[in-house]
Amino acid sequence: MPATDITERARLAQLLGPAGRGQQAGRAASVAVGLAVVAQAAAIALAIDATVFRGEFPAGWIWLLAIGAVMLRFACAVVRETVALCAARAVRDDVRERLRRRMDALGPHALAREGGAAWAARYHNDVDALSAWPARYAPARDAACIVPPLVLFAAASQDVFAAFLLAASAPLILAFMVLTGLRSARVHARQQHEQGRMEAHFLDRLRALDLIRRSGALQRSAREVFAAADRYRQMSMRVLRVAFLSSAVMELFSAIAIGLVAIHVGFALLGGGDTPGITPFAGLFVLLLAPEFFAPLRAFAQGWHDRAGALSAARALATAIDGMRVAPAAAPPAPRGDALLVADALSVSPAADAPSVVEAVALRVSSGEIVVLTGASGAGKSTLLAVCAGFIAPRAGRLERVADIAWLAQAGHLFHGTLRDNLRLAAPDADDARLGEALAAAGLAVDDSALPDGLDTAIGEGRRGLSGGQAQRVALARAWLSGARLWLLDEPTRGLDDETAEALWSSLMTMARERGAGLLVATHDVRAIARAGRVLHLANARLEEVVDAPV
Repeated sequence: MPATDITERARLAQLLGPAGRGQQAGRAASVAVGLAVVAQAAAIALAIDATVFRGEFPAGWIWLLAIGAVMLRFACAVVRETVALCAARAVRDDVRERLRRRMDALGPHALAREGGAAWAARYHNDVDALSAWPARYAPARDAACIVPPLVLFAAASQDVFAAFLLAASAPLILAFMVLTGLRSARVHARQQHEQGRMEAHFLDRLRALDLIRRSGALQRSAREVFAAADRYRQMSMRVLRVAFLSSAVMELFSAIAIGLVAIHVGFALLGGGDTPGITPFAGLFVLLLAPEFFAPLRAFAQGWHDRAGALSAARALATAIDGMRVAPAAAPPAPRGDALLVADALSVSPAADAPSVVEAVALRVSSGEIVVLTGASGAGKSTLLAVCAGFIAPRAGRLERVADIAWLAQAGHLFHGTLRDNLRLAAPDADDARLGEALAAAGLAVDDSALPDGLDTAIGEGRRGLSGGQAQRVALARAWLSGARLWLLDEPTRGLDDETAEALWSSLMTMARERGAGLLVATHDVRAIARAGRVLHLANARLEEVVDAPV
């Protein structure tokens, strides 16, 4: 077996681990279904033989056998379906929890490299595709391995040649399934890739809809979205064509085999076949078993496409969970004394395979101190802040930091809900008076005209309903509510007008002084530099203190 196949099987087994606990119950149910199928066919054949060929009313035990077989078959099918659905739910919950833990460990800095649409597609589409393995493919595979042999054995007990006709068609069906499966796996992989591209394309256009409208590019953007959707439609049609071809071949082989069995039984009953001694019961029994022989194989053929989709999803999920090369940072130890952040000989790179953007940095932030970090765009300021926040592990050096930190990015993220909901993310037990105090400290009064319903004002995702400055004040109030001693700020006034930026810096510095918090701010804004206790400049991967900062 090729090494890649072994790796894929090991990867799939790891992801499907929670589904293994119910497999034995599902297989036992499949055995019971197979026995019930044989008993049901026998009871129906006996009843018809007695009524039509012997002119007798079927005995009571025949009716009991038929009713018992039907009930057993239904009950075992329900058990098998329930076990499969529970296994699928366990796999979905486990994989999604592992994805959540992975996203928490990587942090926003690493997640931003791929974008939210890619992670949303993994979390929903890929996990659902993976859960199709225990939900549909595995039960169909087990039934295909258990029920047809039982049916063949029962058919052979009455007519060996009829059983041979059924058995001869099975390898042809399985061989064609393997051939179509290889094609299906490649088509599924391309379809999932195209789906992820379409979702990312559409999400980007939604986020930039205001800019697109102001740029007069709505029609062009609509055409691009339509083109992306059309590419996905074409890939979906390819998957459906493969599925329809597989189903058509399956139906063709099963129809030919059942027809041959019917012809053989007919000639045998008329006395002109190779089995002149066949009884009406035996002929009816074999004819009733023939469709039951192909029913599990038909379900297996349908589940084979779920297998291809699950394998493609497993590759994407395993890469997301275990294959990203960004190392999450472990929780750093707390510094001594009044220091809130201490870095010594710190070397930093944005990814494990990228060159260092910071070399041998020494940095210290104490309580009540305001440290401003300057440097050209792309110099590594945001990466250094991400290391200080614990989003990225440093390549080398020592980092000590207090556990309670507040992070304020270029655009503070606000979630869909009310203003109260967004503030209580930092302090779930805070009452309305404390929330109002936090807003006032950030320079945004509860009775401000921008908040028509006060704390109940509805806020949409992407700060819909508030201006950029107001959204940053809400984020600032959230940081104040957290009670954090160390604040890390990455260009908090970028994109704001001068008046709003000036007011925001005043509120920020006032809040920091009142709390005795330490601030590490990455910015180009001269207003922040003028208020700083120390200014550090990052250039050529080195960090140097600026003695005479411009005011």
